[in-house]
Amino acid sequence: MIQDEKRLKKLAALSYGNILDVGCDNNPNTFLKNPIGFDLYDSNRDKARNYQDIILGDCNELSKYFPECFFDTIIAAELIEHLENPARFLRECKIILKDDGLLLITTPNPYNITTLIANVLFIDKGIETGVIYGQHINLFPYRNMLTLLKHCGLKCERVLNATGGTKLIPNSRYFFLPMIKSFCWQLLYIIRKIER
Repeated sequence: MIQDEKRLKKLAALSYGNILDVGCDNNPNTFLKNPIGFDLYDSNRDKARNYQDIILGDCNELSKYFPECFFDTIIAAELIEHLENPARFLRECKIILKDDGLLLITTPNPYNITTLIANVLFIDKGIETGVIYGQHINLFPYRNMLTLLKHCGLKCERVLNATGGTKLIPNSRYFFLPMIKSFCWQLLYIIRKIER
């Protein structure tokens, strides 16, 4: 999808140094330079040829797999909304992220047009198949994300429109409308540790 490619290119452009891509199995980022992949699953290894390694494990226990202050960049693309305990994941990222490192998170914007319409009209059709965020446990309005980050010792430096627009029909490749950040499909949070 064009929108996924835009998001992956933005993540790659912001990334530097020693990179960890958490949750990479579903959509490996071919634009990254020599990252380490991390996921519960390993079904797309053939698509992740640019990865130096893919480690299988639980993202809520990252510090069991990597030393403290090890990564310059940690990417969690379309992951945090699937986690039962996003605060635990963020704290683990903080442990293995260098003090001047970047945490890059992309996540659906709960204020995108299709979700707003579905919520106003109480549409739940398709939830079990993921058509309207059915596999997502959490959605993060901007202010809630900032509060969660602060609670975990992190701060948001900037928020970008991750894809440049919104899907008019969920899971469609073709019905995509350019949209301002407030109503776009996905947001990209650029995050750093809070200085001690």
